[in-house]
Amino acid sequence: MLDVFALHAAPLETFFLVWMRCSVIVMVMPIFGATQIPAVVRVSLAFIISFVVWRTVPTIAQLRSLDELALALLSQFTIGILFGFVTQLVFMGVQFAGEIMDVQIGFAVANVINPTTQQSVTIIGELQLAIATLIFLLSDSHLLYFEGLAGSFNLLPLPWMQLTFGAQTSIVLFFTQALLIVLKIAAPAVITMFLVNVAIAFLAKVAPQMNIFVIGFPIQIGVGLFMIALTLPLLGYALPNLFGQVPRQLDTLMRSLVPG
Repeated sequence: MLDVFALHAAPLETFFLVWMRCSVIVMVMPIFGATQIPAVVRVSLAFIISFVVWRTVPTIAQLRSLDELALALLSQFTIGILFGFVTQLVFMGVQFAGEIMDVQIGFAVANVINPTTQQSVTIIGELQLAIATLIFLLSDSHLLYFEGLAGSFNLLPLPWMQLTFGAQTSIVLFFTQALLIVLKIAAPAVITMFLVNVAIAFLAKVAPQMNIFVIGFPIQIGVGLFMIALTLPLLGYALPNLFGQVPRQLDTLMRSLVPG
């Protein structure tokens, strides 16, 4: 029987499966999986979490072949990706709401580089994402996510899982809720900007001799910035509640997956 440093095959296989799930979750989690965090730090954090969790989960029976081990590792990888997808939905919704505001105001042509994703994003979208990140840390929501990571091994024990129709339904539901977040955050500014555009259109009809482009852009920018300044404090009230709902969503997702 395999014996490496006084560890038999079953404990080693258990650690590898725990490490796979934990490392994938850490790599895709908000903030902790950001590319500006050194890879050594992310790998070390994943290893420490994996070791702590490994000491708390039951040791699985020794797998009979490499095929079973590969299938089990793939299952843990899938669980990690699904976990990370659900945790990222709120941040995706907040950033998308900011991008909608940028389009309405006229800032969509001015893009910046998001240091987290290394992608080109709009100005207001990046501002709201930064505010959401600060609120995420200040509200200790990251601790709830780590608690959910450890609890996932109770809801979905090693080594395998099956993706059921209930899980697919839950993912679609969570994506719909993310779109609802977009509407809640962007609605005040978008509705106001729509009314401003309607007013500018009427003004162009009433006074066609006016250069509506010269007058309209400053009005749009001024009203848009005023609405953003008015609605940004609301993120401090809305986002902690949204972050608090994510652990319940993760619990629903994990329960919908069937252990193998």
